[in-house]
Amino acid sequence: MGALHQNSGDEADPIASAVVDFLKTKGGHQMRHGAQRSLLDHLVETYAIVRRWHQPEWLTHAALLHSVYGTDRYRKQLLPLSCRGRVREMAGRRAERTAYLFSAVPRGPLLAGTYRWAPVPLDEDVAPTRDELDVLVLLHMANVAEQVRADDGSPGNWLTRVREWAELLIDSEAVVLPEFIARLAGFSEADERLARRAYRDSVASATSAERRTDRLALAASVCPVIAEPCVWQSYLAHRRRDANSATRWARCGVERLVGLGTAWDKRLRFEQWRELAETLADPEAGGKAGAAAGAGHPGELFEIVTDGSTRRAPARRRSLEPGRRGVRSISPPDPVAGARRFQRYIETLADGDGAASGAIYPDLPSQPWLDAAAFPLVAYLESHYDAIHRETMSLNPSSFHRESERIQRSGDWDVAFFYERGRRRGEVCEACPVTTRGIEGHGAILTMAGLVYISRMRAGAHIRAHTGPTNLRVRCHLGIRVPDGDCAIRVGSDTRRWEEGKCLVFDDRFEHEAWNHSDQDRIVLIVDVWHPGLSSTEVSLLEGLHRYASSHARNLSRYWAANAAAARATD
Repeated sequence: MGALHQNSGDEADPIASAVVDFLKTKGGHQMRHGAQRSLLDHLVETYAIVRRWHQPEWLTHAALLHSVYGTDRYRKQLLPLSCRGRVREMAGRRAERTAYLFSAVPRGPLLAGTYRWAPVPLDEDVAPTRDELDVLVLLHMANVAEQVRADDGSPGNWLTRVREWAELLIDSEAVVLPEFIARLAGFSEADERLARRAYRDSVASATSAERRTDRLALAASVCPVIAEPCVWQSYLAHRRRDANSATRWARCGVERLVGLGTAWDKRLRFEQWRELAETLADPEAGGKAGAAAGAGHPGELFEIVTDGSTRRAPARRRSLEPGRRGVRSISPPDPVAGARRFQRYIETLADGDGAASGAIYPDLPSQPWLDAAAFPLVAYLESHYDAIHRETMSLNPSSFHRESERIQRSGDWDVAFFYERGRRRGEVCEACPVTTRGIEGHGAILTMAGLVYISRMRAGAHIRAHTGPTNLRVRCHLGIRVPDGDCAIRVGSDTRRWEEGKCLVFDDRFEHEAWNHSDQDRIVLIVDVWHPGLSSTEVSLLEGLHRYASSHARNLSRYWAANAAAARATD
C-alpha cells in the first residue's frame, strides 16, 4: 500500500507491507470505519502516528493490527481469533498479543487507571502484565489521536484526554511518551475549547484578515502543539507580502506537525499539511498564496498553493525539521539524540554544588550574535511594534523598579517584569495585551530559566561588562525608544546599536555590556527564548523539569510557613 511509507516515514517496513497486503485480502479496505474511510485507512494511519512518536518497531506493528479483532466498543471483527496464529507468523508474537489484548481488555477500567491496582481478568491463561497494559494505554492514545474529528473533519476534542491518559504512564518502564505531551502540561478542557473556537473563527474566509491573524495567534498560543494555525499564519503573511514572517510561521508549523505526529485539522491528511507548510516556507510561494485570496477551507488552500498534488521534497524537508527556531547556523540534534543529551544534563545535576547546578547545558554550540529574522517571536514583535510601543510608553510608572541584579553599573537602570523566572506579573501583562499575546505565543521562556521585561536605561547610564548565568537561553531585544548619540550594546567583540521597531538576538553567556551616553532614556523589551541548539524534545523536558522545580519550591515554602506558624502559636 503506497500510503504506508508516505504516512509513516521514508524507511521501508517489509513486515508492515506484508500485514497490509494480508488485511486487504481480508477486506480491510472495504470495511467502513467512520465517514469516507475504511478500517484499513484507520489502521495504517495509527501505525504511522505510533511510528512518528518514535516507538519500537514491534509496537508500530501492533498499532497496525490494533482493531482487527474488534474491541469492546468497535464490535466488528476483520479477523476471527482463529487467525491469530497466521498474524503471529507475520507480525511477531509480541505485536500480535498486544493487538489481541487491545480487543480483550475493557477500555473503561484501563483508561481510568484501575488496572494498576485491580487484576484484569481474561479468558487467556496468561494475564497481561503491567508493562503490556501500559502499552495498551499508549495505543489508545494513538487510536484517539487518529480518529477523533468533527463531522466535517475539522478539529475535535482529544488533546486533553490524551494528555490525561499519558499521566498514567509517567513512571512506566515500558513506554516512552511522545515529546508533545510535556508541552500540554496545564492544558485544560477550557483551553482546548478556546483553541478550537478561535481556529474555527479564523478559517472562515469571510473573516477580515486582521481578525483572522488575531484568532490564529490565540489558537497557536493557547495550544502550543497544533500546527495548522501556524500554516494559516504563513499563508496570511504571504498575502501581506511578508515573506520572512511567512517562512518562520511555516517552519513553526512543520516543527509542531512533526512533534504531534498527526494532523489536528483532519480535513487534510498529515502529509498534505506537511506539503502545504513546506511549500509556504519557500519565499517564492507568495504568488500562489495571493491567488488563494478566498481560501476558507484547508482543501482550497492546498489545491492552489501546491497545485493539488502531494509531493515529496526530501532535501527541503531535511533543512526544515531540525531547526527549533529556524536558526540555520545552529542546528539542534534529532529528538532521540536530544533526549540522550538531556539525560547527560540530568546526570550533571547530581555532581553540582547546588549553587550553579544546572546552569550549563552540555554540548550546546554558541556564537555571540544570532540571525533575528530566524525567530518567530521577532516577526511578531516587529510587526506589532506600534501597539507594543504604545503599551510600553503608557505603563504606570509604579510598574518599574530598580534592577536588582549584582551587575556593576553607573547611573540608573529600571525594569518592569512580564515574567520573572516563571512568575507572571499580572498587572504588567494585563496593561500590555498585545505584547503579552506575542511573548506567550511565540517561544518566549515562561519558566524559571528566563526573564521577560521592559528595560529602561536612564541617560548617562553604563552597565559594565558581565556574562549571563546560563547557556540555555538566548536574549532578544526589541528597540522601543532609542536616543541618538552614543547608545549601544557590545557582545563579544562586536558592538551594535538598537533600532526602534527592530530586534537584536544574542547569546548573553558571552561577555556583554551596554551604555547610554545620551541625554534621553533608552527603552527596550527584553525576551529570553530557548537556545536554538536545543531540540524540541529537550525544550519540552526542560520546561517540565522547571515546572516541577517551581511547584516543589512553592509547596515547600508553604510547608515551612505552616510549621513556623505552628511554632509561634506554641510559644
